[in-house]
Amino acid sequence: MSVSRRNLLRNSILAAIAFTATPFRAWSGQGKSGPKSGQSNINNAGWEHLDRAAFNKVVGTGFKVTPISGSGNSVWLRLLSVQDLPALVPVDTASMAVSPKQKSPDILLSGFMLIFLGALAKPLLQGTYEFEHPGLGKFSLLIVPGGQGAQTYTAVIAKLP
Repeated sequence: MSVSRRNLLRNSILAAIAFTATPFRAWSGQGKSGPKSGQSNINNAGWEHLDRAAFNKVVGTGFKVTPISGSGNSVWLRLLSVQDLPALVPVDTASMAVSPKQKSPDILLSGFMLIFLGALAKPLLQGTYEFEHPGLGKFSLLIVPGGQGAQTYTAVIAKLP
């Protein structure tokens, strides 16, 4: 299966929308945390300091990346760049077999993408990993592999107003 840049960007946007549409229960401090609860012990409270400016300051530095499941070794990824999200394409309701009864409001989405590079013997799979950086602390991110050649990984940080 070949992976094109267009498919990667489209899937990243869909993942970002799905991610932001779900409740942030794990980050809100509600609920139990532990192996039986289905949630990790990573403390994502204080995500406010992890904005675009914070990541721009650490471009080129390394992040220790560990699988959330705890099964697997830690690896190091280098932050290559911080990029804008691609523009959302409006839905063409005229092309639908059955038009919606009412038009949905346009989605306002802000955020950015993080592009990481890793020189790993075994590439990481798509999934959520614990990232650790000396200046930014510990946090979790969902990463998506970027292609077959270079071992690049993309994480989308998206916010709904």
